[in-house]
Amino acid sequence: MRQRLERRTRDELGISMVQLGALFYLVGSDGCLHKDLADALGIQPAAVSGLVDRMAAAGLVQRRTCTDDGRAQRLHVTAAGKRVASQARPAVAEMQAALVAGFSDAEIAIIARFLAAAVERELWPSSSTPGKGSS
Repeated sequence: MRQRLERRTRDELGISMVQLGALFYLVGSDGCLHKDLADALGIQPAAVSGLVDRMAAAGLVQRRTCTDDGRAQRLHVTAAGKRVASQARPAVAEMQAALVAGFSDAEIAIIARFLAAAVERELWPSSSTPGKGSS
């Protein structure tokens, strides 16, 4: 499913799923710090640098020096980035509808609770590989 979604975003929007997630976050949190974006995406702060480099090169985001801390940069979504995010919303809604089709609201609530617990309990920490003996 992940590969299918990745292929669709690349074919239809010309960006990766991670870039799309970043755009969705930035549209709602324009001017955030790199760390904020890393936290929102669940990736290491070092990985955000390359992600933002690619997105800036594509004209989707801009970096601006933080007025509070000259060493930090704030991330701002560009008009082009907003257009891509807007174009993606109907496809995302369509995929979400297909994903939940045939499930009751109660079943979806249980699935959401299960996934939230998995994230909260860090069952798959990024520093280890699932099934490699980490508990």
